[in-house]
Amino acid sequence: MSKLPYLVAEINAALEVYLSGRIGQRYNRTAYILCDDGAELTSKLFLITDDPAWTDQRAAGGFKNFREVTRDVRSVFRTRRLGDVNAVDSLLNRMEARRTRRNEFFHSTNLLDLNFHARDCVEAFCDLLDYGKLLFPANPASPNRDWAFVVEGTGNMETYEAVLRLDMKAYLDPSVPQKMNTILKKTKRLGEKPVAKGCEVVHHPEDYHLRLCIRNGGKDLRDKLRALL
Repeated sequence: MSKLPYLVAEINAALEVYLSGRIGQRYNRTAYILCDDGAELTSKLFLITDDPAWTDQRAAGGFKNFREVTRDVRSVFRTRRLGDVNAVDSLLNRMEARRTRRNEFFHSTNLLDLNFHARDCVEAFCDLLDYGKLLFPANPASPNRDWAFVVEGTGNMETYEAVLRLDMKAYLDPSVPQKMNTILKKTKRLGEKPVAKGCEVVHHPEDYHLRLCIRNGGKDLRDKLRALL
């Protein structure tokens, strides 16, 4: 039984953490760590799917570190998927740099006050999503080993990805946010039966608005956002 759906669900949860504070940027550090964890888990699942005998244990004892795991991923590509070596190497180089940065603030107080900007998280998640597609390509014979197929069936993950891709595009095209906001303004924010009583404290209404739009916009919102890419 493929464990890819469980991995994708974890990455989907990490995306929700980031998007819950996208404007206020309250959870950037947490989201960055979760994304980095996702990169390692994706690598390990790929390796054990490719070879069930693969292990993250060293022969001499102890667990392999992140660079040892990525070395094994590169080895598989150089042996069996030579045409994708450059693509995976480029992604892994950036992921390894992020792991180094994460360790510098996660395991040391020297960078405890380090700030993470939205772009740090957007680039990290886009790389992780590209990495997943590369490692788990289309597989009609076994759909649960097909990244795109699993993502399609995981909550609102396709819409989350569209938001991230548009944020990435906006760094080069400043007209993108306005186009995106126009779509969001026309998307219903309330479900069929809104609660009549009660209240919720919202520190950053824009983030709350986005979450409601994604929750209620469904695939229609996903497709409208994708059309901007």
